[in-house]
Amino acid sequence: MHRSQSTEVRVAVRAALCAALACGASAALADQAEAPPPTAAAQPREVTPFDEVVVTAQRREQNIQDVGIAVTPLDERTLQNLNITTATDIVKAVPNLRMNAYSSAQVVFNIRGVSQNDYGDQQEPPVAVYQDDSYSSSINLAGFPVFDLARVETLRGPQGTLFGRNATGGAIQFISNAPTDEFEGYGNLTVGNFNQVVVDGALSGPLSDDLQGRFAFIVNQDDGWMKSIIPGVPDRGGNDHYAMRGRLAWQPGDATDVNLIVRYLKADGETQAGLYSHEPACPNDQFQGFFTPADYACPFWGTGPGESGTGFQEPSIIPSRGGDPYKTAETEPSYVDREIIAGQLRVDTDIGAGTLTSITDYQTSDKFYTEGGDSSPDDGVYFFQGAELDQASQEFRYAWSTGDHQTVVGLYGMYVDGDYIGKFASRFYGYDPDVTMAQETVSWAGFIQDEWSFADRWKFTGGLRYWNDEREGAYRGVAPPIPDLAQPRVLIVFNEDVVSPVGSTVTPSDAKQSFDDFTARLQLDYRPNDDLLWYGSYNRGSKSGGFTFSTGTPFDPNQVTFLEGLVFEPETLNAFEVGMKSSLAGGTVTLNVAGFYYDYEDYQAFAQLGPVQTVLNQDAEAMGLEIELNARPTDRLFLQLAGTFMDSEVKDILLPDTVTIVDHDLPQAPPFSANALARYEMPIGNGIASIQGDVYYTDDFCFTALCAPVEEEASYTVANARIAYGAGDGRWEVAAFVNNLFEEEYRVYAFDSSLFAGVVAGVYAKPRTYGVTASFRFGAGYE
Repeated sequence: MHRSQSTEVRVAVRAALCAALACGASAALADQAEAPPPTAAAQPREVTPFDEVVVTAQRREQNIQDVGIAVTPLDERTLQNLNITTATDIVKAVPNLRMNAYSSAQVVFNIRGVSQNDYGDQQEPPVAVYQDDSYSSSINLAGFPVFDLARVETLRGPQGTLFGRNATGGAIQFISNAPTDEFEGYGNLTVGNFNQVVVDGALSGPLSDDLQGRFAFIVNQDDGWMKSIIPGVPDRGGNDHYAMRGRLAWQPGDATDVNLIVRYLKADGETQAGLYSHEPACPNDQFQGFFTPADYACPFWGTGPGESGTGFQEPSIIPSRGGDPYKTAETEPSYVDREIIAGQLRVDTDIGAGTLTSITDYQTSDKFYTEGGDSSPDDGVYFFQGAELDQASQEFRYAWSTGDHQTVVGLYGMYVDGDYIGKFASRFYGYDPDVTMAQETVSWAGFIQDEWSFADRWKFTGGLRYWNDEREGAYRGVAPPIPDLAQPRVLIVFNEDVVSPVGSTVTPSDAKQSFDDFTARLQLDYRPNDDLLWYGSYNRGSKSGGFTFSTGTPFDPNQVTFLEGLVFEPETLNAFEVGMKSSLAGGTVTLNVAGFYYDYEDYQAFAQLGPVQTVLNQDAEAMGLEIELNARPTDRLFLQLAGTFMDSEVKDILLPDTVTIVDHDLPQAPPFSANALARYEMPIGNGIASIQGDVYYTDDFCFTALCAPVEEEASYTVANARIAYGAGDGRWEVAAFVNNLFEEEYRVYAFDSSLFAGVVAGVYAKPRTYGVTASFRFGAGYE
């Protein structure tokens, strides 16, 4: 297995973290001995005690320490301090959250090992992503720029009752800043290496006595960090997009609030594609890839020593042989075009003893992604995807309080219509398929949840949801004959009128599928005092079944087997959790602990078998322990530490040789991972200076359930740093940051393509990036 991190670097990172924490603690003691105190103008900015942090994890504003759910919030200031500019950046700050992405338009989040690695655009992820209650039904909607947010809430565990779309893994809610009653605004400018320029800002204020508005935007551009070694071929990995958000808030009467949100995202020729390092690999006896040494000739491909399937090698860019993972020899144009338009209308009206909420949402997206897939200049792997997607949803819910009860009932409906194209070709031996796909989904659900405070310091929560999905799919895949391999022309058709070739048990009626299930929540809370909460819960979560629409087609005579695997069943997760939430030292310290056990039925496990991707239903189980500690010993010092222990197993996995059966961990579920942060603020002159360091560590893990040797990732540690100086009232700030301080080499995506092209599709995280951000705020509170 390729190890990207030396012992020396690991020791240095841990020493740096310890030094940061020790420095902060020493400074805190020095604070208490100082005299005289700093002037009022230079005092550190007022901060919110941890036990006053508000979240909406249960569809109403609550103190985070009163919510018996494993939830991690990131507020506006934290997002800025961590230099978070895209949705995927939040993984460095949320325990047990990971992501799998080979481009900005293809993102799958992973919570507690629950993920969906199928890269088909039609697939819904098991971790639901929302922007202001706007659900992302496709994995190409889950990656977007982050700007002007009030907070991000990450809920770990099945969300089956209250949230719009049932999800087995959890939910991530990105909540934007609302319009304000007084005029205000801000602007940020970031410049960094790779010629990065990021500009974002917002304006907010009243338009009339009962109407407020807010407009926010971001523009993000740079040259890219994946350097081409081929003269005349541009670098890749660059951002080139912009996004806007407009919000209107209207109060037509004392009992009604109306909110309109419009979002727009545009990326035109963004080079976030084909970011793979060049990594030759050879199939082993189980047809799973292993990294080949420089003197090894792969018998499967019949190539020379150290070469990939195309016969190419360049040792200087092969990471497993000590080469540079941030360089590429790919010559195929690689880019993504993406446009998303979305609108949402929310109406909250007080009726009787409760509030009726209506959320009407519409999204449309158009995406085309193309890449060269083997980082070589030869006519090797070529891949593209295109998607046109329309999504509409409507949710009604009514929430009321009666005596000791807090009750919510609701209905949710969603319609998704998608048309897709794709190609996963290896042209060097003549394999060049064309695939078209379509999927239509009509979904509805009804749900109810009640919180009953049945005794002093005791509360019982019960929830039930019924959901039903009607899906219709169509698939057509064609590949020309390959004379050298004696392979005839391949044609596969699957729709409501015809299934071809004949011979399988699949019929045209299978193109229309109906899935339904019940999900439930049972929870008991006990609060022995105001600073301590114990809870135990059972959550039954489920995710709909669907179709596996491969961007490649099988060789003869395997088309019949391929047809048999087109439909996969829903997955069900029975989750048991016990936890504690405690507030100490007057709310300046919180210690939260959660232990969980997951029992999976029909886990939707992604598998790539040669040129064909498929989803197999397997049983699985997992257990884990999560610990989160936040401390603010003084107004100047903030400390954060989180750790996760996990043990998981996906059972009876059939390897690509179709003979060997093994058990493996859930994807991206390391036995241990942790993150830590230390931030210290000090008055200097009339302003506030701050220094911050954060570190993330993970044990080794696999990217897929098949866990080929080339899909194993070694443990790694990533450190980031930030220093800043700004006005005491927060009016302005200038900050310098470094991400991936020690330039740790680790992958955020890995895909075994050894059986298809003699390579590994591995995407390394960005190398060291650094820059300066200048921020300015004006309006209310800054006169």
